Amino acid sequence: MNSKPVIALPELAEDLRLGKAHYASWRSDGAEHFLGKFLETVDFIGRTPDAFPRKYGPVQRALLEHSFYIAYFIQEPDRSVVLAVLDGRRSPREIRRLVGFRRLLTRPSADE
Repeated sequence: MNSKPVIALPELAEDLRLGKAHYASWRSDGAEHFLGKFLETVDFIGRTPDAFPRKYGPVQRALLEHSFYIAYFIQEPDRSVVLAVLDGRRSPREIRRLVGFRRLLTRPSADE
């Protein structure tokens, strides 16, 4: 397996805020617990990015262990990019649209 660094889009901050709020609503250490699961998943993506199935074309998904949340990421030659961390119970159409839009943000502009 080819390990590579993992980065996240700035838009991921809102996904993490929502996930932490969801966990905090029913668990006293919910925000920390959710963030811990996210960081474990990112570490696993970094060590073994090829181990995860493709979901939407080149977009792969990694389940946050024992949760409904899923990290969607793409692999680039020198890194993996986390596009979104979403509640997997959302509408598949909504997930596909959001992940597709964020994937466009990772493409270099014509100016570069």
